[in-house]
Amino acid sequence: MPARLIPSRLRRSLTILLLVPALALPASGSLAQAPSEEDLRALRYYRSQNDTPSYEAELRRLRVRFPDWTPSADPLAGPGGLEGPSREIDGIYQLIASGAFDAAEARIGETRLHYPDWIPPREMTELLTLSRAQASFDRALVAADSGQAARIAAAMPALLSCERINNAWRLAQAQQMAGATQEAFRLMQGIVQSCGNGEHVTATLEKADGFATPAQMAQLFGEARRRFPAQAARWDELETRLAAGHGRSRPAGSPTGPATGPAAGSAMARAGDPPSPGATTPPSSRVATRHPAQCLAGTSPAVTSGQALTRAWCAYDMQRPLEALALFRRAASSGPAEQKRDARFGEALSLLRLGMADSAARIAATTELTRQQRLDVELWILDQRGVSAYQREEYRQAVAFFDAYSELAGFERRDLAILRAYALLHMGKRKAAHAAFQALHDVLASEETRNGLRASAP
Repeated sequence: MPARLIPSRLRRSLTILLLVPALALPASGSLAQAPSEEDLRALRYYRSQNDTPSYEAELRRLRVRFPDWTPSADPLAGPGGLEGPSREIDGIYQLIASGAFDAAEARIGETRLHYPDWIPPREMTELLTLSRAQASFDRALVAADSGQAARIAAAMPALLSCERINNAWRLAQAQQMAGATQEAFRLMQGIVQSCGNGEHVTATLEKADGFATPAQMAQLFGEARRRFPAQAARWDELETRLAAGHGRSRPAGSPTGPATGPAAGSAMARAGDPPSPGATTPPSSRVATRHPAQCLAGTSPAVTSGQALTRAWCAYDMQRPLEALALFRRAASSGPAEQKRDARFGEALSLLRLGMADSAARIAATTELTRQQRLDVELWILDQRGVSAYQREEYRQAVAFFDAYSELAGFERRDLAILRAYALLHMGKRKAAHAAFQALHDVLASEETRNGLRASAP
């Protein structure tokens, strides 16, 4: 089934999965009596933005889920409220964006002294750590030290995640120039095996063609066909074009099975074993901004609605979803229809990055997104709902979400497939779980699949 064409039957089932809160589905345990801090996140955000319609809609939803709960008179009070060093936080993010990492770390320490109850949010500390690693990675590549760049990436796998695919491409190019073509090939192979964006896979195949052997290219195209069967015509055309560039026709017996070479190791972020769920696939209908930190430094916060959209994507790529969300909403308030649509798309992605899948689903339901944008949002929602159900030990729901993800995407994502197999095992379906682990092992043997096979052995 083409991933971008969604049949009405699947659309109806997705509507239920996407728009009905996960806890409205039959659950294996009893419902909580009061909302958690996570449940209250959206409510507090809407109140902080004076978004009364959204606030009231979220309040009604929470009252249905928690009928014995009495809302606080001040939803902004307590953890997650607005009390705290707001200006200082903005300054810290500005320092990180400008590359002044030591100064940002010092500012965090100073802020904690002035606000003893304030704890730096995980988003901030993770951004600081990742940005510092990115700067070291960039310096290593500028110095043509591909070995050092690879070591930095191994210590910080997020640098080579699909969301930062430019890093993987740059490292592969540096390895190729250093004569480490096998390492460069494994890195490209990891992208083709792991990333869900067809455009990224196409670009990866084009880049790999500059140094890979014909057999290696056939291997990569075989993996692309296996993962994206609906795009067979694209792979045929691309393989023919690349082969013609080398003065040869496309190999008659190009393999269509999975690649059998070693995996890219830490090249692509993946779940542990047992999986550590929570990572999500990045949106595939846009390429990340090349230099988000410089983009933010070069644009003023006081922007027009059109400029707000550009700055919003930069903030989003810098892992600053709250700032991005406000900018996307400003961009959606005026301007041409296409700008409003793209801003609403960005708003949905920012909400998903904040863990607010229900709010993102409402945007998707009320906005005329492009087919690819809708696919991106719906896949991420299904991913998030499935992982959340797994973490709550509601394994039947998790399997339903993962199955819906695979049907909609047109392929089975490996990290979610591992989670699905473990969910089956927890449900007592040992035989089905063993078969699922075996299928994954046959495609790519790894410590994950070996552990799963041992855990599910009859």
